Amino acid sequence: MTEAFRAERILTMNPQCPEIRDGGILVQEGRILAVGAWNEVGGNGVGRDLGSVTIVPGLINAHVHLELSHLAGRMPGGLGFGAWADGLFAAMRESRVTEAAMERAAGEARASGTCYLADVLGREFDMVRRVLERQGLGGFLFNEFSGRGREFCPRSMPGDWSPSVHALYSTEHTLARTIKEWSSSRGLPFSLHLAEAPGENELFQSGSGEFADFLRTRRILPRGFAAPGLSAVSFARELGLLDERTLAVHCVQVDENDVEILAASGACVCLCPRSNSWIGVGDAPVAALFASGVPLCLGTDSLASVPSLDLWQELRAVRVLMPPQASLFDLLALVTRNPARVLGIEADYGSLAVGKRAVWAVLPDDMQ
Repeated sequence: MTEAFRAERILTMNPQCPEIRDGGILVQEGRILAVGAWNEVGGNGVGRDLGSVTIVPGLINAHVHLELSHLAGRMPGGLGFGAWADGLFAAMRESRVTEAAMERAAGEARASGTCYLADVLGREFDMVRRVLERQGLGGFLFNEFSGRGREFCPRSMPGDWSPSVHALYSTEHTLARTIKEWSSSRGLPFSLHLAEAPGENELFQSGSGEFADFLRTRRILPRGFAAPGLSAVSFARELGLLDERTLAVHCVQVDENDVEILAASGACVCLCPRSNSWIGVGDAPVAALFASGVPLCLGTDSLASVPSLDLWQELRAVRVLMPPQASLFDLLALVTRNPARVLGIEADYGSLAVGKRAVWAVLPDDMQ
């Protein structure tokens, strides 16, 4: 059956036709056949009136950890990275995620307009994939590695996925480089947490400081670590980890030189403003990143550091950090076009256009 959906306003995120008033979307078997004025497409299918709403492409969450869904409401905020991490480690030792907890989290994300998640996980690959399929959500799964270097031989897994690196302070650098090379050779995206914690740059520049002591005491820092004398971002560049298929997550502890490096590399920075605020690591220099042309996207991170996986809440948080000249389309790009590009899913998601999946979200009134 062919259906024609009418809305008062459609923001397509397609530069050739960004906004349509009194618009319609023609849909057949879950794919878009046409997008245009209602008087042009409405008569070609069974009519479905969505009312006086503005619809936008389905939202893409570029960084989430569904494996931590059972920790919702259990982690105190504002104590700093070390205290938060210690609490997280303790909670993970006490219990493992259940499929029901993951189902609730994914269902709430879907209800708030999310259509696709880039999930970072360790061992619950099959559970995450089942939950996403039941919820009707698309998903790219990053199988996260950390620790010492070893022969890298990832097992084959169903669906869209690639290996990723937790962080440069928790992963031997030869392993990080090998994983990036493996992903690049297959045209796959790559993800790592980068420059999130205060003291991360001091660690890489001198090997000392409070954060370095924290890592050594908890045996997180790989044995034989030697400070390269660089910032975290500079070191990631030296290792060959930054390019247009890289999701550099957080990037809070960055200076002007780091911003220039990120801009030149083409890497996409995934901002997680609510998580950063809750943990207490500070705010990323969003205005500087935006002004330098760094591609930006948004992730909620996990329910261990945010109260919900609602990307509208994330957009509200980042809006106050964006420069005044940033438009609504600039904001929406953070959860549509930009993550679709870096994840390699532009054929299906990121804009409302012919041939793409018929998934959309309703723009909240306060975001108009």
